[in-house]
Amino acid sequence: MSNASFSPDRATAVVLVLHIVAMFGGFMVLGPAFDFPEVLRYPAPERFAIFAQNQSVIRPTYWVLTMTGMTQILISVLLFHAIRAQSQLAATLSLIFGTLAGFCQALGFGRWVILIPYFVAEAADPEKAQMAAMLEGAFNHYAGILVGEHLANICWGVWLATICVAFLNATNLNRPLALFGIALAPLLFLLAGEQVGVSGDILDPLVDFGFPLLAVWHVLLAAQLWSRNGATDFSNLGRGAWIAGGLVAAGMITPALA
Repeated sequence: MSNASFSPDRATAVVLVLHIVAMFGGFMVLGPAFDFPEVLRYPAPERFAIFAQNQSVIRPTYWVLTMTGMTQILISVLLFHAIRAQSQLAATLSLIFGTLAGFCQALGFGRWVILIPYFVAEAADPEKAQMAAMLEGAFNHYAGILVGEHLANICWGVWLATICVAFLNATNLNRPLALFGIALAPLLFLLAGEQVGVSGDILDPLVDFGFPLLAVWHVLLAAQLWSRNGATDFSNLGRGAWIAGGLVAAGMITPALA
C-alpha cells in the first residue's frame, strides 16, 4: 500500500492520539473546575454546589470523557484487526476486555452529563434535597465507583496487558514498547484497588507518574502504526521517538512535583 494513502493503521493512530488527548485534557479541565478527583469523595450537597456553580464547564468536559469510552472500544476493535492474528487468545481477550473497559468508562462518566444535573435540579427543592442526595450517593457508588472506576480499571489493565502480549507474539512491533505496556498494566490494577481500601498515599504517586507514561505509550504506538501505514512490518521506533516521549512524560509529571 502506498505511503500516501490513509490506511486503517493511520486511522487507528489518529484515534489513539485523540483518545489520550481527550482523556488527559478532560482530567486537566476538571481539576480546577470541579476539584477532581477529590470531589468524588465529598458529601453530596458539596458536590452539587460545585457542580451547579461550574456546570457550563463540567458537563461538556464529562461529555468528552464519556466519548473516550467509545474511543476505547473503537481502539480495541481497530488494534484487534491491526494485529492480523485474530486466532490468538491474547488478541481475543484484548478485544473483549478493551470493549468492557470502554463501556464501563462511558457509564461512569456519562452519569455526569445526564443524571447528575437532574439530581442537582431536584436538590434545589428543600423537600427533595435529602432524597436527591441519597440517590446520587447510590449512583455514585454503583455507576461511578464500582463500574466507572473499579471494573473499568480492571478491564483496562487486562486489555493493556493482553494487547501487548499479542503484539509480542504476532507482530514485529518495537519490543520495548510492548514490554513497556505490560509493565504499565499493574498500575491500572492497583488503581482498581482504591475502591476496596488501597491507600491513596500509595496510589497518588503512581497516578502522578504512571498516567503520563501511559499517555506516552499511546502516542508511541500511534507513531508505529502511522509509519507502518498498511505495510506488513512495523518500522523501527528510533531513539528520537523515545527521547520525545520522555520529554512529554517529564512535562506532564513536572506539575505534580511543584
